[in-house]
Amino acid sequence: MLEQPRTPRWAERIRDERRQRGWSQKQLARHLFQAAGEEIALPEFESVVRRIKDHEAGNSRPKDPYPLLYCRVFGMDEAVLFDRDGELVGTLPRSGDLIEHTAWIEQTNVGDSTIAMIDETRYHLTQRHTQTAPAPLLADVLRLHRRVLELMRGGKQRLHQTRELFRIDAELLAHACILLGDLYDDESAIVHGRAALLSQEAGACEAAALSAQAKTERWRCRYAVSADAARRGYECSPPTPLRVLLASQEANAASLLGDFGRAREALHRADEAAGSVAGDSGVTPWSCPAPRRALYALSVALQASDHTAALRAAAAADDAWANGAPWVAGTWAQVRFGAGIAYVMMEDLDAAAEQVMPALSLPPEHRLSTITNYLVRMDARLAAPRFRGSDMVTTLREQIKTFNSARALSAPVEEDA
Repeated sequence: MLEQPRTPRWAERIRDERRQRGWSQKQLARHLFQAAGEEIALPEFESVVRRIKDHEAGNSRPKDPYPLLYCRVFGMDEAVLFDRDGELVGTLPRSGDLIEHTAWIEQTNVGDSTIAMIDETRYHLTQRHTQTAPAPLLADVLRLHRRVLELMRGGKQRLHQTRELFRIDAELLAHACILLGDLYDDESAIVHGRAALLSQEAGACEAAALSAQAKTERWRCRYAVSADAARRGYECSPPTPLRVLLASQEANAASLLGDFGRAREALHRADEAAGSVAGDSGVTPWSCPAPRRALYALSVALQASDHTAALRAAAAADDAWANGAPWVAGTWAQVRFGAGIAYVMMEDLDAAAEQVMPALSLPPEHRLSTITNYLVRMDARLAAPRFRGSDMVTTLREQIKTFNSARALSAPVEEDA
């Protein structure tokens, strides 16, 4: 005589929990509907009652969403209610269940080729960073960010695909942070910079996000925080141009703190790193070719009131461009204005005007905060009592006012990061 198969323990627990409460199977069905609320869709009432009967008889193991609803109704943990101790052999999944489970695992709302195309688009956006006006570029960056969010939130990906989407989005948010700061929208820049750091869930290097944070904190005059963020990024960055940039950013922030020893040491690390990394296009937000490194050295020299070192750095930038380094209008304008400030410090107004005049023709859409801030500093020096009565100073200050009043417009942010 064949032995009757034993009812699975989880089936007995469902039946016992129901009976302990004095409920019929129809009453349990009503409680399941209440537990489902509006968030979980269940079939018609009689179908749910039939499912309960099957479950209590052990004919079929509950599938989503029934385990969750039983646990809600009975106030039990799923590991307790559906414990498999002692019943492994009798409840091995059927081949049909495994096929269904495998199909679920393989389902994804995005393919690897699509992710590769998105990453390629992100890459091309960084290559346009210094060649395109920031407002329309920001719109493109945020548009791609929203597309990535739709994919991450609107379906299911394989784990490696989710990691890639997180990495891409972190870099997009860091890029947006830089652009928003350039467009004088520091508040939005801060939000996007923080979101970039949070998006490092994929385990990707956070160096780009820390570079964006360092720049944002410098705009906020939080120089110690800026220097420390740049140093953290430098320490975790692989040997790429971004590592050179982070050391340069640390030097700039340290000089604003008045810590010129740290600033000089960071500039030295930037030069050492530049000698051991492969070059890139020199035009991305994370590039730091020789002219940009010279600009950081110029900025440190100005903070130290060392006009000789500042002019030496400006000459180094010009030499790099003459030798074929990529020419970037924004870097060039900052070098010209920085050299102009050095000449004002020397009270050589003719030389200052000679440096400044060519860059005053920069189109308004490219007049970023990093550029106009140099002229704000120059204007403050020109306002000194010793320059009163100078027609050249009056002309220069009027030109500075005109230039800064037609700065790049802030681009609207369509949605939060």
